[in-house]
Amino acid sequence: MNPVELLRELVRIASPTGQEEALVNRLQTLFGEMGWQARRQGRNLWTILGDQGPLLLFNSHTDTVPAGNGWSKDPLAAQLQDGRLYGRGANDAKGCLTAMILAAQRVFNAGPRPRGRLCLAATCEEEINGQGLQTLLPDLPRPDAAVVGEPTGLSPAIAQKGLIVLELTSRGRAAHAAWGGGSNAVETAARDILSLGALNWERDHPFLGRPSLNVTQIQGGLCHNMIPDSCRMVIDIRTTPSYRPEEIVSLVRGRVKSEVTVRSQRLEAVSTDPAEPIVRASLAARPQSQAFGSPTLSDWVFLKGIPAIKAGPGDSRRSHTPDEYIAVAELEEGVDFYEELMRRYFAAA
Repeated sequence: MNPVELLRELVRIASPTGQEEALVNRLQTLFGEMGWQARRQGRNLWTILGDQGPLLLFNSHTDTVPAGNGWSKDPLAAQLQDGRLYGRGANDAKGCLTAMILAAQRVFNAGPRPRGRLCLAATCEEEINGQGLQTLLPDLPRPDAAVVGEPTGLSPAIAQKGLIVLELTSRGRAAHAAWGGGSNAVETAARDILSLGALNWERDHPFLGRPSLNVTQIQGGLCHNMIPDSCRMVIDIRTTPSYRPEEIVSLVRGRVKSEVTVRSQRLEAVSTDPAEPIVRASLAARPQSQAFGSPTLSDWVFLKGIPAIKAGPGDSRRSHTPDEYIAVAELEEGVDFYEELMRRYFAAA
């Protein structure tokens, strides 16, 4: 099967988060056409290939962000131009999914099968860390290793930052702006922001560096002539394995006067030892690549305790953008990479 034609077909099926049903139906039919037993859990689809040996999970997601505005091309037309395939999801991550499917077909449908089993899973709601891989995992046999398909230029991410979202609320006392007095909650928030900016992260991670902290939302005051009595802000913290989530929350609380509410801290940082067989297999499959640490989230966060990497064709900087695309050469190299990774991992097992 031609990878370009398969990817064009998948891109033409709109699948924003929560609306993956039509795409999953098509993939279920495709799995059947390949002679694979497709299994279904809601909008999650998977199959297990092979009969014995270690179980390797290959996972990528079917959902995309909405197309949005600013496109010069139809986001669902899967237009080919100058060696690029354009469309929402072409890069993130239907290109990865296409390459995984066709690599699995090469390894398990042609010639002698390897001594190993592959669980190929196409899951939903990755873009919101929702009811996808996390929901499916309890129904799967525990993998010995995993590859999460995301656009990384085929270099393996062996560490990934986590996410903590905090809501900070400063309290003041309202007064007429002309008379002054009162207690300005916005000024308290401003001092807290400066204090957080001076926070010294002492521990480096070898692949992720230090955590990052950004104020991403702020709201305070009701009208121009009233001293604000409250101010609310949202803090986005990208974490590393060098700090426990509760430790980071404690550090923030110790530096601010605002009330701190934890909105989310379930998406923890993850990492894999460079000596793990899955890392070695990925680097051997593409010797020019280098292991790196990824600042962006993926469903890898739900595979804690399983040796895993994040790797796939494309470039994450193109994800979620107008005129999103993947190069045809990248897609074709992705199929070769995933095939070689599978073969090397199973051969070494």
